This record gives sequence, structure tokens and C-alpha cells, in this order.
Amino acid sequence: MSTTAPGNEKYQRILDAAVEVIAENGYFNSPVSAIAARAGVADGTIYLYFRSKDDVLRAAIDANFNRFHQRVVERFETLDDPRAQLEYIAELHLESGSTNRSMAILMQTEVRQSAKFIAEFSHHHLVKYIQVVREVVRRGQAQGLIRKDVSDGIVAHCMFGAIDELLSSAVFTGRVYDAKTTAVQVLDVLLNGITSGRSPE
Repeated sequence: MSTTAPGNEKYQRILDAAVEVIAENGYFNSPVSAIAARAGVADGTIYLYFRSKDDVLRAAIDANFNRFHQRVVERFETLDDPRAQLEYIAELHLESGSTNRSMAILMQTEVRQSAKFIAEFSHHHLVKYIQVVREVVRRGQAQGLIRKDVSDGIVAHCMFGAIDELLSSAVFTGRVYDAKTTAVQVLDVLLNGITSGRSPE
């Protein structure tokens, strides 16, 4: 492996430093020199691995979501039930806010201020996330577990939107969610609604 190849220790250290520095100071107040200092490398070393600060940020986001999707793929090898699969995706998504708070801050704040990064995220990682959820919903519909008259696409966007909002709340208020318990509640609301079935008294 090349000494500047993705995956080597220094490459990962630069990605981690970029996420931390940008989450703490904002994208525009985070010069490459600050990222290099946090990573413990010379400024010029950054450019051995990346073309620009944008490139570092893009690589950090890609690595984060690639790990997310890899974990989903691996878990699905032993998890067949569609509802359990949706709960796992929701739990993993919620867990991301606590396991890597700097990345959560970056995604819920800095990335949203850039039309370019939002477009790139939407076209790559969000599309993939939505597609995975849609496939699970369609399997649930085929098995008679989920209503066939609902759009799998709308279900997928509702699920992502609900969890994304909870992550925003965690970032902005400091509230801590238990990922497993909250994932179960999100899926309960999504799949069963909020009505009790009783008539008004």
C-alpha cells in the first residue's frame, strides 16, 4: 500500500482532525494549517493526501457513510425480519450522533450551509440510505407485514427525516438519546401511527 493511500494511519488521522476542527470552529474558520496541527503533521503533508480542504471534508463524510452502509450489509446477513432490519438502520443512524459527536455536528450544521456539499451528500449517501430502506419496506410488503398501499419511498423519507431531526435536536440541545430505545419508538410511530384506536369520549 502506498504511504499516502486511503486507509493508512496518517490518512485517517487527518480525516479525524478535519472533522474535529471543522466541528469546533466552522468550515470557514478552519484553515488547513489548523487541521494539520491537530493531526500532528506538517501543512504540506495534507496535500500529499488531498487536493484541498473540500477534498478532506468530502473524504471524511464518504468514509463515515461507507462504514455505516458496510455495517448495515453485515448485519443484514443474519437479520431477516424487515421490521428488525428497519429498527437496526434507525438504531445505527441514531447511534452515529453519540459515537462521533464531531461528525454529527459537522453533518447537522456545516454541511447544510453549503449547497455543494448538500447536493453531493444527497446524490450519493442519502440516495443509498433511502434505497436500502425502500428495499426493506418492499420486502415487508411482499411478506404482508407492511401495507401495500403505502409508498416505500415516502416511508423511507419519513424515517430518515424523523431520525435526522432527532440528531439535530441532540446536537443543538445536548440531549442524549438511547439509540436502541428511540429506534424502537420511531419505528412504532412510523409503522403503527399514533392513534390509540379508541373513539373520543
